[in-house]
Amino acid sequence: MNDLPEYIHEQLTGIPFNLFNLISDYIEINIDTKVAFVGGFIRDLLIAKFHKNTFPKPIDIDLVIEGSSLSLAKFIKTNISNVEICLIKEFDLYNTVELNINDLKIDIAAARKEIYNFPGLNPVVTKATIEEDLKRRDFTINAIAYEVSTKKIYDLYDGITHIKKKKLYLLHKNSIRDDPSRLIRCAKYASRLNFNIAKSSLTQSQQTVCKWPWKSYQSKGRKVFPPAISIRLRMELSEIYRFDNLSNIISILDEWKIISILNKNIQVNDKFLRGLNWIKKLEGNYMLFLLKNAEDFENTFQRFFINHKEQKIIEDYLDISKILETKKDVYLNFSPSNWTEFIENRNLNEDTVKLLICDGGIFWRPFFRWLFIYRFIKSNKDGEILKKQGWEPGKEMGKEIERLRYLEIDKSRKN
Repeated sequence: MNDLPEYIHEQLTGIPFNLFNLISDYIEINIDTKVAFVGGFIRDLLIAKFHKNTFPKPIDIDLVIEGSSLSLAKFIKTNISNVEICLIKEFDLYNTVELNINDLKIDIAAARKEIYNFPGLNPVVTKATIEEDLKRRDFTINAIAYEVSTKKIYDLYDGITHIKKKKLYLLHKNSIRDDPSRLIRCAKYASRLNFNIAKSSLTQSQQTVCKWPWKSYQSKGRKVFPPAISIRLRMELSEIYRFDNLSNIISILDEWKIISILNKNIQVNDKFLRGLNWIKKLEGNYMLFLLKNAEDFENTFQRFFINHKEQKIIEDYLDISKILETKKDVYLNFSPSNWTEFIENRNLNEDTVKLLICDGGIFWRPFFRWLFIYRFIKSNKDGEILKKQGWEPGKEMGKEIERLRYLEIDKSRKN
């Protein structure tokens, strides 16, 4: 344990762009200011040390400051050298700053306390110390900080021990109630880090999810769901979709019996997981795939900020699924041109077609072929050729071009 500060110090001095020394210089000038590295980067350094894991170079670093986050960001930008891009984005709500230096993102947050007056709402924020700031973190393994000037490690919740044991502990008894997206993040860490959730934290998760969904509240005479829930859940899922194995994480949520945080009707089986993998391959809307069989769509749409375009995609998907189910014998005999007419006359969105493909079943192939083949096939004669052959521009010519196109589409099945 005694060598940990030196180990962390050595690793931090290797961060690109001389960042560690710039922070040290800022502290020397602003002697009453404390700055600490916190969160995932410190966690991963400790995992690397204790479990001999290797991690790629950091692309995201979190700092907490007892002082002005914007002042530190401006100092770094003014004094940094040999970089192509250095951008500052300020977020007034929490007094945080995002500093982008080439491909490295640095989040600088003023130390703060958070109080949740209603489950899922954004918290009320007040200034705090670094120690107090750690209380608002999600898991003990992310509540470890390293203060730059004193080389002190803050580990108030035994996060280092939990890293050694590869265990995920929620920080306090209201963690999930305050922010349900922590469930998704917990499954992400279990998958990414190969950690197991602690029994007490799993119990809290399961007991809290039993009360899900949180009740709406009245605002200006209308029913509103806590917006922070929707935003955070979608942000977590979006990050997972881009960087992690979504199928594995959904399977973990199901194994933990907390899948209802998304949709209690999800049946995690081979068919579902195959569809989830396909929705990513097709670059489809994974959120709609997860919600397509939810109950009470009106509340589900509100809860997850599903916009009008996305609602129409799900509604069309449900309508087409019902049509196909009731007339299977008819559609089993459809030709490629029949399927093209069926899809295009209904003006189906590509994401609706992708949902139908990922559903599997007996009709996924024609939808797949339309998406990648049929819709790109054109008539072998355009309007100019038909005019030379005596056709008059108008409705009849359009029908002839369509007929010729359908002939070409039907030929595609034979080729």
